[in-house]
Amino acid sequence: MEENQKNFKILSKCAEIAEIINQENALKNTSVNFKLNQKDFMTTLNEVEEFVRVGVDRNQNQVSINISGTEFIFQRI
Repeated sequence: MEENQKNFKILSKCAEIAEIINQENALKNTSVNFKLNQKDFMTTLNEVEEFVRVGVDRNQNQVSINISGTEFIFQRI
């Protein structure tokens, strides 16, 4: 389990955020946007790719993932 937390550090934090958002009944169809520099975007892209176990186009400037009903959008700046 600890190894998974290391591998999915960013996504684990997103899951925590999604859990907090879901506790607030007034919030519906939520999304969270992150603007990341090249290095952080690639780190996040690698983590998403490993998590979903599907290849991701590394030339794209945006990737999103839905965690517990909250959409997390990561944009390369």
